[in-house]
Amino acid sequence: MLLGLTGGYCAGKNSVAAILERRGWTCIDVDALGHEAVELARDAILGRFGAAVLGPDGRLDRKAIARIVFADPSALADQEAIIHPIAIRLTDERISAAEGQARKVGLEPLVCVNAALLHRTERIASLDAIVEVRAPLLVRLARGARRDKAGWIGAFRRITRQRSFRADLGEAAREARSAVYTLGNCRGHAALEAAVEMMLIDLGIRTEADSTPRPSPLRARPRWSGSSSSRR
Repeated sequence: MLLGLTGGYCAGKNSVAAILERRGWTCIDVDALGHEAVELARDAILGRFGAAVLGPDGRLDRKAIARIVFADPSALADQEAIIHPIAIRLTDERISAAEGQARKVGLEPLVCVNAALLHRTERIASLDAIVEVRAPLLVRLARGARRDKAGWIGAFRRITRQRSFRADLGEAAREARSAVYTLGNCRGHAALEAAVEMMLIDLGIRTEADSTPRPSPLRARPRWSGSSSSRR
């Protein structure tokens, strides 16, 4: 089972990833791999953005890069053209390693690809299902202001940059003919954990929290959550 996990800014996809990991899933954080890709692409990034993206210690300053690319769409496109191919390669390597490790011990692989830009990756075509985590605007604003110390205005700006996220994800999922499950994340951790458990049961995966999963046969055509469409 290869699951895609995504969500808008501060919707809580990492909380879902943590729940899955406690149930024996291997969760691959593509955003974290993006940080690794930045280091691997150091020379190309310096060639594009210059010394302005270096910190006092001579290392790449990701916050400085973010300030530049979020203020200039063309700079963002250039940065993505540099970083994304490397991040994709790293993701594919992690997926292959996780699948190989599971099969080596006789288990069906349970792998989750956790990516904010899941809808823009070629991997979406190979996913068995997609999970989109959602939360109300005010909840996301509060989380962003607290987590990133960006203030309410800064958090709002980050959210508005993703205003086409749901439409883009829906279009990509339809093209990939992939089932989509929507999980609300606004009623506390217990409710979120229960929603994840129900989703896994619907997918045919039965696990116990904090234990080794015992996969059951998957349905060939998992249904769309909240939609009359289905995977064909």
